[in-house]
Amino acid sequence: MGLDTYEMIEMFGLTERADDLPIPNDDVLRDEIVREAFEALVGGLSRTGLHGEIEPLAHGFASLFHRRRLATSGALTKVTDTLKGLIRAADGSEVIETEIEEAQRQADRLRDLLDGLEVMAEASARCYEVETGRAYMPPSGGRTGRMASLTGAVFEARAWLEADERAEAARFRIEGLPLAVAGERDWIDHARVWDILDRTRVRFQQGLGSDLVLYHKGDRKGVDAIAAAWARSRAVAQVTFQPNWRAFGKRAGFRAIDQMFETPKRLGGVVIFGSTGIALNLAEKAEAKGIRVLRVGTRA
Repeated sequence: MGLDTYEMIEMFGLTERADDLPIPNDDVLRDEIVREAFEALVGGLSRTGLHGEIEPLAHGFASLFHRRRLATSGALTKVTDTLKGLIRAADGSEVIETEIEEAQRQADRLRDLLDGLEVMAEASARCYEVETGRAYMPPSGGRTGRMASLTGAVFEARAWLEADERAEAARFRIEGLPLAVAGERDWIDHARVWDILDRTRVRFQQGLGSDLVLYHKGDRKGVDAIAAAWARSRAVAQVTFQPNWRAFGKRAGFRAIDQMFETPKRLGGVVIFGSTGIALNLAEKAEAKGIRVLRVGTRA
């Protein structure tokens, strides 16, 4: 006997994780999902012996969205608190780096879910009000997170928390344009690296009107280590993108390079010393994005 659809899905993994699927836009959530669901519920019960059940059922239906919004908001708060703790505890280890990436992914997804649920919760409340002529009051929590009216005390408390979060974020803010550096692990010409970085810093300051921030992979040998020593000596901010070998295996070095391009600030330039695969990969990706690259070869 042949396999049915569900057996094939179980055997071959023909499933799509919910986290990989897009969330519908606000119009679809509001008009095509919530309102159509309400119309189907009300239309099926009106002018029947269950007409009197429309109000409690509609209220319960709307309350489902509000309960999910509250639950998701609580989950987001927990993940955000976890992420803050991980950032404070970050010591450069692969374990914490992996945990930070996972917490950030969860927080991003929960934020998207919360935004969608808030739209659905408010749409369901309005559908209830249109159908019954009564104001919707959720069983717990506020009407909606984005539209709730605030008392003076709550407003001031929230403003204080936001100011505190901005101050905390400012501690980790780095001013300047990123310069990504990569190269050979057996590079020993310290003077050449320092000279080129000194001249590049002057170009950033004079030509771009900004100091530079050094991006590198945090290797303890070769070009990365020399560049890091230069940055400490010159009081230049630096950000390390250490390869996460446990999570990405042989691709870890290339993944670290990709992360340099994923930060909010666009790279102001790239310098590579030698011709290792990682360095060439950084240069090629930068040039593909129109970012200036300086290639420094080894001396004879």
